[in-house]
This record gives sequence, C-alpha cells and structure tokens, in this order.
Amino acid sequence: MKKFFSVLAAASLAMASVSAGASDNYIQKWGRLKLNGKQLSSESGDAVQLRGWSSFGWQSNWGDCHQDGHLDQMKAWNANIYRGAMYVAEGGYNNDKTGFTNTTKHLIDYTAKIGMYYLCDWHVLTPGDPTAWEYNDAENYFRTISSYVKEKGYKHVLYEICNEPNGVSWDKIKEYADKILPIIQQNDPGACVVVGTPQWDQDIHLAQQNPISASKYPQLNILYSFHYYACSHQQFLSRLENAAKAIPCFITEWGIAEFTGGAGQRDVAASCYTSADALMNIANGSAGQKISWCAWSFGEKNEQASSLMSCGSMELAPTGKKIVELLGGDGSVVIPKSACYMNSCQAVPGVVDLGYYDQDPDAPNEDMGFGKVGSQYVGNGEGKLYHEENTVADEVNDRSKCNGAFKWAGDDYTFRQDECVDASGCYGISQTEGWHNLGYIEPGEWVMLTVDVEEPGYYTLQGLCNPTTNQYIAIGDLSHMRNALVDMNTDEEFPGIAFVTEIKKFNGEDWNSWGWMDPVTDLDDQDDASNIAVLFKEAGKHQLKFSFMTGVDNESAGDMGPIKFTKAKAYTGPGYKSDNTNVNEVSSDNSVVYSTNGKNYVAIAGELTITNMMGATVATANVEAGAELPQLTNGAYIATIKSANAVKTAKVVIK
Repeated sequence: MKKFFSVLAAASLAMASVSAGASDNYIQKWGRLKLNGKQLSSESGDAVQLRGWSSFGWQSNWGDCHQDGHLDQMKAWNANIYRGAMYVAEGGYNNDKTGFTNTTKHLIDYTAKIGMYYLCDWHVLTPGDPTAWEYNDAENYFRTISSYVKEKGYKHVLYEICNEPNGVSWDKIKEYADKILPIIQQNDPGACVVVGTPQWDQDIHLAQQNPISASKYPQLNILYSFHYYACSHQQFLSRLENAAKAIPCFITEWGIAEFTGGAGQRDVAASCYTSADALMNIANGSAGQKISWCAWSFGEKNEQASSLMSCGSMELAPTGKKIVELLGGDGSVVIPKSACYMNSCQAVPGVVDLGYYDQDPDAPNEDMGFGKVGSQYVGNGEGKLYHEENTVADEVNDRSKCNGAFKWAGDDYTFRQDECVDASGCYGISQTEGWHNLGYIEPGEWVMLTVDVEEPGYYTLQGLCNPTTNQYIAIGDLSHMRNALVDMNTDEEFPGIAFVTEIKKFNGEDWNSWGWMDPVTDLDDQDDASNIAVLFKEAGKHQLKFSFMTGVDNESAGDMGPIKFTKAKAYTGPGYKSDNTNVNEVSSDNSVVYSTNGKNYVAIAGELTITNMMGATVATANVEAGAELPQLTNGAYIATIKSANAVKTAKVVIK
C-alpha cells in the first residue's frame, strides 16, 4: 500500500469489568510463541491467532493514535497484538533515529505491561529495495531492539524485517534477510520473524516456491507476509490460500479500503466488506492454517483505511466498526477520561506543544451552531481551560460563533477547530513540522496545560518563535497554587519571562520562519533570564496556566510555538517530594504477599482482588503462587487472595 501523506498493568486491569479483552493477559496465557509445523502456536504448542491493529506511522502530524490510552482501548476491543509501523525514509526513523528508537522501546514496554504482543516493523516502502541506502541502518536498528528485548527478558516481541518490498526480486529480499536474521537469532533466539514478500507483500507464492531454509536459522521461527486491501486485491486471495497450505503466513497489514488507503472518504462499497469476509475465512483456517493479522490502521487520517474518526474521542470510523466486530469487541470507548489532550500528558523534560492545551473531559456534548463541542474528549473550555480574545482584525472573519478564533488554522485546517483557539501548525523549517503554535495572541489570553514531570527540579525554558513573536508570559502552577517561575539563585518567585523575536522572515513570510529562542526578563530591557526557571517541587502531574500578559505597545503579540523544558538542576528544598515508585512496602504475613528485589509477589494461588483504601476494586486475576502483583500507582492497597482453603489479606504500599 502506498501510504504517504501514542504481568498486568493497572490501567488495563481497571477496565476488567467493562471488557474481557481489557483484563486478558495474552502473554501470560500463551507465553513465547513458536511454529508448530506451519502453525503459529503458544509456548505449549496450541494454535494461536494474533489479531489486532497496525499503527499508521508515528510521525506527529500523520494522524496516528499510539499513546498509552489508545493501546488500552485497542486491547479493550479484544486486540492481542499491536504492530508498530516504523517508517524509515518518509520523515520517520532517518529523521530522528534516537527518538523513533525510543518510541519503539516505550511501546514494547507498554504492550508488555498490558499483556499484548508487539510486532516490530521496519517500514520499507519507497524505495522498495530493502538493501537501498535509505535503509542502511536496518542492521543497527534490529541489533538495538533485539538486544533491548534480551536485556528486559521479554518474550512478546515479533519482528517484521521489511514491510512491502517492491520493485525487487525474492532472491534480493532473501539476501537482505541473511543480514538481519543472524542478528535477531543471536540476541533473541526463539523469536518469530516475518519476512516481506515481493510486490508490496502480494507475491507470497514466490516465497512458497523457494522459502528460506529453516536449517539455516534453527533458533528462529520464520513466517512470510501477505498484505491485502479488500476493495482492490480480491484477485490475490488464491495466492494466500495456496501459500497457507505450505508455509507459515502472517497478514501483517490489511484494510477495508482501496490499496491507496482511500484518502478523503470514509465509506466503502458493500463489496469491500464481502471481500474482507473472504480474507477472514482464509485467516480463520479454511486452508488448514489459522493466520494472524494486523488491520491498517489505528489512526484518524481522513481515509477509508483509518479505524478511528478521532484520536481524542476514539469514535470508530465505518471500517473500524467492522474490525471491532471481527475482534468480538462491543465498540464502547472505555479508556479513562483525562484532562490531557488525547488522554496523554506531555512529559517534562521535553518539548511542550501549546496546541495540546487541556480538554474538558466532563463537558456536555452540545451543538453550538458550528459543530458539536464539549464532548467527552474535545471540550468547549472557554473561560475554563482557555480564554480567547477576538479583537484583532485579521482573525475576525464572520467567526462570531467560535469567539473570533482563526478556525481554519491547524493541521490540514482541521486541528481543534471547534474549540475556538487560534491554533495552527508550525511549518517551514526542519524539525518543526507536527508541532503547533498559538497564533494572533492578544493580551489577556491564556491556556491551561497539564504536564507530567519526571523528577523535581529547576527547568529552564526555550521558545519556538517566528518573526511575529514578542510576548510576555506568566506561568502559574495551578495544581500547587503557586507561581511556577523562580530565580534559581534565590528561589524568589518571578512574575514572567519574555520571548522577543530575532528570527528573520524567510522569503518574506512570517509563518515559515521558526527558531528556538532563549527568554529575556521583559520586552523592553531584555535582560538575560538564564537564572529564571520553572520550579517543580515534586514529580507527577502539574496543571500549568500560560498567561499572555502583553505584547509590544500592548498590541497583538503574534505567534508562540512550543516551549522546551530542560532540567538545569535538582531541587530538594521545602516542599520537595520524591516520586520513587520503586519502593514497595508489604505489611502483612509473608505467607500472603512477600517482597524481594523491589517487587511484590503472591505466596499462594487463588483468586486475587486488589482494592484501594476507598474500597474500589482496581485489579482482579486468578494467580499462581509466586506470580508478581500487577503494577500499581502510588498509594495503599489491600490484596485479598481467596484460595480453596481460606481467604487471606495483605496491605501493600507503593511509594
């Protein structure tokens, strides 16, 4: 497909009463997967069919939904595998190797926590030759990831070493595989590895005729990929059907769409659903092999293949409803509500995108005359989560129903339109695409934004500015009722900092000229502000209020891009609170729950129930003796184990 242009975790356990898929731990259930003949099987040898979604690509402005809450929801819809599509040459890995590698590691960690399998994809697409120079870091990537899997002791990771090779022979693909397979075999022996087949994974019959020698890689389980788009590829079904009788197959990507993705529309013809059912008939074993699959895609892009209408609301698109039906899910949205945009709080240290100001998770779903606002995830937060003025001539264009906001701004002119804030995309220079700016800022405007602080400390700031940026900003920490800005030398609170433009217009335009600027003390004197920082006295969630106080001559202050938080030094003074989540205490008879090496384990088999101190159930599971307790957030809990002979309890404190 040519596709151009986010042990059991507490989060999943908390949804156990809502969905069976949310509570199942598939990794514990099936263990390390292997081939039993040509059938993908559990560690004990039972046939397994993995079913789930592929990401669309993790580039920030592509419309993919891959935050932790999105994976929770995916699993609640009964998915047991997540395919991470690592684009390489299309603005992905090659543009930020460290960043995308870290994204891979995080998603591997998170799927391990919630009990889902993970398919690690290397997204060969354009050019289609996996040996092309654009992909010359493949060996290093798979060495890094397989070493990480080995270090962590994971057994839920599968590898897809080349998505959709095209314009290249099967022999050339096998030559490439001979470079990657030994690396995975050395670091992760016993792994399942999927090898792509020619012509965008449609010529699986060529692999059937000349498969990779199993004796060459005795410690790997090698499968072969087939891709299918139900509105276009009916003629290829017989290839899959024949291959399934001879070699291990994996449908690593398929969609109810045209092979192009069906951009610009959501509905598909009835024949596409019939074609999808025909594919599922083969996948479900009509050719003698249960074949695993990943649907394309868990994203919100306006196209047929996207399963979601929005990453924020998680509303299912028409084709997404069909995928959920195939998974046996009920379609309800059960991810927890959060004030953070798309249920994912931005991290500090890091770049904080002001366009991702908080949403109102509890606002009613009302039609205000320009579309529904105030829904569960996209809220009408005027006066509550933001304040927008509308006096600047350029921004008023018969938009009174939206408080005068520059509604057409943003990603493809659709980003948070109905929330009435002048939010637009940052375009024009490398490494800014995908971020947002607040435009046409007027004195008195403000936004609230919750961040997740990794550790206490003083954090210095930089702002992404363009030639219009002249802004004095106050930053308050509403979660802790204090001014967040302080002088690092004295700890005295500081009223605000200023960002004054030194950026020159590119080709005479403001919008395409961006650069990182250090702050100054104010707009007039512009003294050095290197000693001014945001102080977080404790780790965790902090809701910040960014108030735009005044611009030059008290007029419109132009645009303001993301703000980068960098830790300057630690803080251990008054009000300091550590967030050491690795310190566990067990106050109980060790015959019930015991602690060793910083982890908690149950001593007896039975039905485990964990409640918080308010009596609410946060986890349930049937456990064996020696099983690790699920990971929990900070707090005190009561663990109750009902065995055949008795009911015993233990108090567990996570600090």
